[in-house]
Amino acid sequence: MNLFLKKPLPYLSTYLLLVCFLSPAFAADIMSLSDRKDRWEVTFQTNYLESKDIEFDGGAQAKLNEEWMFGFGVGYNFDEHWALDFDLNWNDVGYSGTRVLDDNSTEQVSGTLFTNSMMFTGIYHFSAKRFTPFVGASAGWTFVDSNIASGPPETVCWYDPFWGYICNTFQPTFTTTEFTYGASAGFRFDVKDNLFLRLSAGKKWIDFSRANSTPSFTSFRFDIGLMF
Repeated sequence: MNLFLKKPLPYLSTYLLLVCFLSPAFAADIMSLSDRKDRWEVTFQTNYLESKDIEFDGGAQAKLNEEWMFGFGVGYNFDEHWALDFDLNWNDVGYSGTRVLDDNSTEQVSGTLFTNSMMFTGIYHFSAKRFTPFVGASAGWTFVDSNIASGPPETVCWYDPFWGYICNTFQPTFTTTEFTYGASAGFRFDVKDNLFLRLSAGKKWIDFSRANSTPSFTSFRFDIGLMF
Protein backbone atom coordinates (compact mmCIF):
# COMPACT_ATOMS: atom_id res chain seq x y z
CA MET A 1 0.00 0.00 0.00
CA ASN A 2 2.81 2.44 0.83
CA LEU A 3 4.41 1.79 -2.55
CA PHE A 4 1.12 2.50 -4.32
CA LEU A 5 0.71 5.80 -2.49
CA LYS A 6 4.29 6.84 -3.23
CA LYS A 7 4.18 6.03 -6.96
CA PRO A 8 0.50 6.11 -7.96
CA LEU A 9 0.89 6.86 -11.68
CA PRO A 10 2.24 3.51 -12.93
CA TYR A 11 -0.25 1.51 -10.87
CA LEU A 12 -3.28 3.70 -11.59
CA SER A 13 -2.52 3.81 -15.31
CA THR A 14 -2.04 0.05 -15.45
CA TYR A 15 -5.35 -0.43 -13.65
CA LEU A 16 -7.18 1.81 -16.15
CA LEU A 17 -5.71 -0.08 -19.08
CA LEU A 18 -6.63 -3.44 -17.55
CA VAL A 19 -10.20 -2.27 -17.06
CA CYS A 20 -10.33 -1.41 -20.77
CA PHE A 21 -8.79 -4.72 -21.83
CA LEU A 22 -11.09 -6.81 -19.64
CA SER A 23 -14.19 -5.06 -20.92
CA PRO A 24 -15.90 -7.40 -23.45
CA ALA A 25 -16.46 -4.56 -25.93
CA PHE A 26 -12.78 -3.64 -25.97
CA ALA A 27 -11.52 -7.22 -25.77
CA ALA A 28 -13.38 -8.11 -28.96
CA ASP A 29 -11.61 -5.37 -30.93
CA ILE A 30 -8.17 -5.34 -29.32
CA MET A 31 -6.55 -7.33 -32.13
CA SER A 32 -8.19 -5.37 -34.95
CA LEU A 33 -6.09 -3.11 -37.18
CA SER A 34 -5.54 0.48 -36.13
CA ASP A 35 -6.24 3.56 -38.20
CA ARG A 36 -3.12 5.59 -37.26
CA LYS A 37 -1.57 5.99 -40.71
CA ASP A 38 -1.30 9.57 -42.04
CA ARG A 39 -3.01 11.03 -38.99
CA TRP A 40 -2.05 13.80 -36.57
CA GLU A 41 -2.54 13.50 -32.84
CA VAL A 42 -2.40 15.62 -29.70
CA THR A 43 -1.76 14.34 -26.18
CA PHE A 44 -2.18 15.50 -22.61
CA GLN A 45 0.61 14.01 -20.51
CA THR A 46 1.24 13.26 -16.83
CA ASN A 47 4.78 12.31 -15.94
CA TYR A 48 6.10 11.07 -12.60
CA LEU A 49 9.84 11.67 -12.01
CA GLU A 50 11.79 9.85 -9.32
CA SER A 51 14.17 11.73 -7.01
CA LYS A 52 17.78 12.20 -8.06
CA ASP A 53 21.12 13.07 -6.40
CA ILE A 54 23.55 15.13 -8.51
CA GLU A 55 27.18 16.00 -7.76
CA PHE A 56 28.72 19.12 -9.29
CA ASP A 57 32.19 20.58 -9.75
CA GLY A 58 33.86 21.79 -6.57
CA GLY A 59 32.03 19.37 -4.30
CA ALA A 60 28.56 20.92 -4.51
CA GLN A 61 25.63 18.49 -4.31
CA ALA A 62 21.90 18.65 -4.92
CA LYS A 63 19.02 16.26 -4.32
CA LEU A 64 15.97 16.80 -6.53
CA ASN A 65 12.70 15.61 -5.01
CA GLU A 66 10.33 13.21 -6.74
CA GLU A 67 7.73 15.24 -8.55
CA TRP A 68 4.93 15.29 -11.11
CA MET A 69 5.45 16.83 -14.54
CA PHE A 70 2.66 17.85 -16.89
CA GLY A 71 2.67 18.61 -20.58
CA PHE A 72 1.18 18.23 -24.01
CA GLY A 73 2.40 16.98 -27.35
CA VAL A 74 1.74 17.03 -31.07
CA GLY A 75 2.59 14.03 -33.25
CA TYR A 76 2.25 12.59 -36.73
CA ASN A 77 1.91 8.93 -37.73
CA PHE A 78 3.75 8.26 -40.98
CA ASP A 79 2.24 4.77 -41.06
CA GLU A 80 1.00 2.15 -38.59
CA HIS A 81 4.50 1.66 -37.16
CA TRP A 82 6.47 4.93 -37.32
CA ALA A 83 5.57 8.24 -35.66
CA LEU A 84 7.23 11.50 -34.65
CA ASP A 85 6.19 13.55 -31.60
CA PHE A 86 7.04 17.01 -30.26
CA ASP A 87 6.47 17.26 -26.49
CA LEU A 88 6.51 20.22 -24.13
CA ASN A 89 6.68 19.44 -20.39
CA TRP A 90 7.12 21.63 -17.32
CA ASN A 91 7.22 21.39 -13.53
CA ASP A 92 8.47 22.92 -10.28
CA VAL A 93 10.93 20.67 -8.42
CA GLY A 94 11.90 21.10 -4.80
CA TYR A 95 15.53 20.44 -3.93
CA SER A 96 17.99 20.41 -1.04
CA GLY A 97 21.74 20.43 -1.28
CA THR A 98 25.18 21.58 -0.21
CA ARG A 99 27.19 24.44 -1.65
CA VAL A 100 30.88 25.10 -1.10
CA LEU A 101 31.99 28.62 -0.16
CA ASP A 102 35.28 30.32 -1.09
CA ASP A 103 36.88 29.29 2.23
CA ASN A 104 35.96 25.62 1.49
CA SER A 105 33.29 25.60 4.19
CA THR A 106 29.89 24.16 3.25
CA GLU A 107 26.37 25.48 3.58
CA GLN A 108 23.04 23.69 3.36
CA VAL A 109 20.53 25.15 0.91
CA SER A 110 17.05 24.36 -0.33
CA GLY A 111 14.64 25.81 -2.85
CA THR A 112 12.53 25.16 -5.93
CA LEU A 113 13.63 24.82 -9.55
CA PHE A 114 11.44 25.54 -12.56
CA THR A 115 12.09 23.27 -15.55
CA ASN A 116 10.76 23.24 -19.09
CA SER A 117 11.63 20.47 -21.58
CA MET A 118 11.11 20.52 -25.36
CA MET A 119 11.68 17.09 -26.91
CA PHE A 120 11.42 15.48 -30.35
CA THR A 121 10.64 11.76 -30.08
CA GLY A 122 10.77 9.07 -32.75
CA ILE A 123 8.41 6.18 -31.99
CA TYR A 124 8.23 2.66 -33.42
CA HIS A 125 5.06 0.60 -32.86
CA PHE A 126 5.79 -3.12 -33.06
CA SER A 127 2.29 -3.98 -34.29
CA ALA A 128 -0.20 -2.40 -36.69
CA LYS A 129 -3.00 -3.41 -34.32
CA ARG A 130 -4.93 -1.13 -31.98
CA PHE A 131 -2.98 -2.50 -29.01
CA THR A 132 0.78 -2.46 -29.51
CA PRO A 133 4.02 -2.22 -27.57
CA PHE A 134 6.35 0.56 -28.68
CA VAL A 135 9.81 2.04 -28.12
CA GLY A 136 10.91 5.64 -28.45
CA ALA A 137 14.10 7.70 -28.63
CA SER A 138 14.10 11.43 -27.94
CA ALA A 139 16.36 14.48 -28.08
CA GLY A 140 15.84 18.14 -27.22
CA TRP A 141 16.56 20.77 -24.61
CA THR A 142 15.73 21.44 -20.96
CA PHE A 143 15.52 24.97 -19.56
CA VAL A 144 16.20 25.28 -15.82
CA ASP A 145 15.52 28.37 -13.71
CA SER A 146 17.23 28.05 -10.33
CA ASN A 147 15.18 30.86 -8.73
CA ILE A 148 18.52 31.97 -7.19
CA ALA A 149 19.15 35.70 -7.64
CA SER A 150 21.96 36.53 -10.10
CA GLY A 151 21.93 40.26 -9.39
CA PRO A 152 19.95 43.11 -7.80
CA PRO A 153 16.32 43.68 -8.80
CA GLU A 154 15.85 45.59 -12.05
CA THR A 155 13.06 48.00 -12.97
CA VAL A 156 11.79 48.46 -16.52
CA CYS A 157 9.34 51.21 -17.51
CA TRP A 158 7.35 51.78 -20.71
CA TYR A 159 4.37 53.68 -22.13
CA ASP A 160 1.31 51.49 -22.60
CA PRO A 161 -1.32 52.67 -25.13
CA PHE A 162 -4.15 51.86 -22.69
CA TRP A 163 -2.66 52.20 -19.19
CA GLY A 164 -0.12 54.98 -19.68
CA TYR A 165 3.32 54.98 -18.04
CA ILE A 166 3.99 51.61 -16.34
CA CYS A 167 6.99 50.33 -14.38
CA ASN A 168 7.65 46.73 -13.42
CA THR A 169 10.40 45.29 -11.19
CA PHE A 170 11.79 41.81 -11.71
CA GLN A 171 14.55 39.71 -10.14
CA PRO A 172 17.15 38.18 -12.52
CA THR A 173 18.04 34.59 -11.65
CA PHE A 174 20.60 31.99 -12.71
CA THR A 175 19.26 29.95 -15.63
CA THR A 176 20.65 27.36 -18.03
CA THR A 177 19.52 25.45 -21.11
CA GLU A 178 21.00 21.96 -21.51
CA PHE A 179 20.93 19.28 -24.20
CA THR A 180 18.64 16.40 -23.21
CA TYR A 181 18.09 12.93 -24.63
CA GLY A 182 16.16 9.85 -23.59
CA ALA A 183 14.64 6.46 -24.31
CA SER A 184 11.30 4.89 -23.41
CA ALA A 185 9.19 1.77 -23.86
CA GLY A 186 5.55 1.10 -23.25
CA PHE A 187 2.12 0.18 -24.61
CA ARG A 188 -0.43 2.02 -26.72
CA PHE A 189 -4.12 1.24 -27.05
CA ASP A 190 -6.32 2.93 -29.65
CA VAL A 191 -9.59 2.87 -27.74
CA LYS A 192 -11.57 4.40 -30.60
CA ASP A 193 -10.79 5.80 -34.01
CA ASN A 194 -9.97 9.17 -32.46
CA LEU A 195 -8.99 8.29 -28.87
CA PHE A 196 -5.95 6.45 -27.53
CA LEU A 197 -4.15 5.73 -24.24
CA ARG A 198 -0.39 5.37 -23.82
CA LEU A 199 1.61 4.12 -20.83
CA SER A 200 5.41 4.10 -20.73
CA ALA A 201 8.53 4.08 -18.58
CA GLY A 202 11.77 5.71 -19.58
CA LYS A 203 15.08 7.37 -18.84
CA LYS A 204 16.08 10.95 -19.55
CA TRP A 205 19.64 12.29 -19.45
CA ILE A 206 20.30 16.03 -18.98
CA ASP A 207 23.81 17.08 -19.97
CA PHE A 208 24.52 19.60 -17.18
CA SER A 209 27.85 21.22 -18.05
CA ARG A 210 29.01 21.51 -14.42
CA ALA A 211 27.90 18.07 -13.21
CA ASN A 212 30.54 15.42 -12.52
CA SER A 213 28.61 13.03 -14.79
CA THR A 214 25.47 13.18 -16.91
CA PRO A 215 22.55 12.47 -14.52
CA SER A 216 19.73 10.18 -15.61
CA PHE A 217 16.13 10.57 -14.49
CA THR A 218 13.64 7.68 -14.33
CA SER A 219 10.08 8.56 -15.26
CA PHE A 220 6.66 6.93 -15.63
CA ARG A 221 4.26 8.54 -18.08
CA PHE A 222 0.57 8.27 -18.93
CA ASP A 223 -0.91 9.97 -22.01
CA ILE A 224 -4.46 10.58 -23.17
CA GLY A 225 -4.49 11.38 -26.88
CA LEU A 226 -6.80 12.44 -29.70
CA MET A 227 -6.23 11.62 -33.38
CA PHE A 228 -7.54 13.63 -36.28
